[in-house]
Amino acid sequence: MSQHLEYAIPKHALQLNLNLNRDDPDPYDKEEQGIPADVPAAAPSICGMPLKYVSLVTLAVQNALLTLIMHYSRVSTPPDETYSAATAVLLTELLKGSISLLVAFSRLDVCAPTPMSPSRMLLHRAKRLAKEVFRADCWKLSIPAILYVVQNNLQFVAVSNLEAATFQVSYQMKILTTAAFSVAMLRKKLAPAKWASLFLLALGVGIVQIQNTSHGSSSSGPEHEMSPFKGFMAVIAACFTSGLAGVYFEMVLKNSQADLWVRNVQLSLFSLLPALVPVFLSSSPSSPSLSLSGLFAHFGPWAWATVAVQVLGGLLTALVIKYADNILKGFATSLSIVLAFFASAALFGFRMSPSFLAGASVVLAASWMYNQPDA
Repeated sequence: MSQHLEYAIPKHALQLNLNLNRDDPDPYDKEEQGIPADVPAAAPSICGMPLKYVSLVTLAVQNALLTLIMHYSRVSTPPDETYSAATAVLLTELLKGSISLLVAFSRLDVCAPTPMSPSRMLLHRAKRLAKEVFRADCWKLSIPAILYVVQNNLQFVAVSNLEAATFQVSYQMKILTTAAFSVAMLRKKLAPAKWASLFLLALGVGIVQIQNTSHGSSSSGPEHEMSPFKGFMAVIAACFTSGLAGVYFEMVLKNSQADLWVRNVQLSLFSLLPALVPVFLSSSPSSPSLSLSGLFAHFGPWAWATVAVQVLGGLLTALVIKYADNILKGFATSLSIVLAFFASAALFGFRMSPSFLAGASVVLAASWMYNQPDA
């Protein structure tokens, strides 16, 4: 999942344009540096494990963990004691934007024209970063920023009315919406096998919903009654906003030379205003939401855990995009769904009916097929 705060950033956004002087030695010419040409570059690793596998497994666990924590934090308390989802979305954008700002600042390559003191150099770097963030085309990020805020708020509605495993499976429809918008807006061509996998994906999600419609409303906590129909409608809306935002973001990045982390800062900045709108709407004269007491009302440990895991997912996305391929991403998606299955059964007493198992299996197979390379 991503989540959630899950930005669909294409791999080409991480490519660097290098302007090399022909008189200088090629830094990538291994023979001139005395390095045998047939020696491959060492892949980045953590404790001897390739970073791409570490990041993928971590992202899979994060996706499943986010669904479980978000679901439990919403259904474990009565409706009148539930924390504000709008506040959680606002805090997530603030934290993710702050971390992206620090990373972008540390990655900034600044060559001072004259020697400067550390304080003046710091000011010079800050001005350079502000120029990069508030460049002329930064307004283009306002559209995906608004869509991502809407998507994140819809996720809270969906996970409050669906079982964690059902939400995890249903939310895979974002693959279908992203593919549809890619074909319509980017003129991408999909192979017949990918069209077949998208059809199977929609079929599998439909089979999963048979269990919800047959059971109707159900209770999953103290005085908390879930509405599967409302939850499924929220999932559909969240998948559409996720697909549209991801494809539009890809269109912006195609003709952009800005750093990935600078773009994340721009997204967070444009997300603040739409994230504040639900906070205003949920305020009342007796308990104004803009006060600290109203903003953090019922904001307990599980609410903070939800925000922290969402921020972690947004930061992990960059690693996955940089070091993993589509096949491994499909494996991470499948792993997160399986983890959500078993955790929901163990923690929430979720009963897997034959229709749910059949639909979930079809969704897993369809997700795997879609991420396979074209023949």
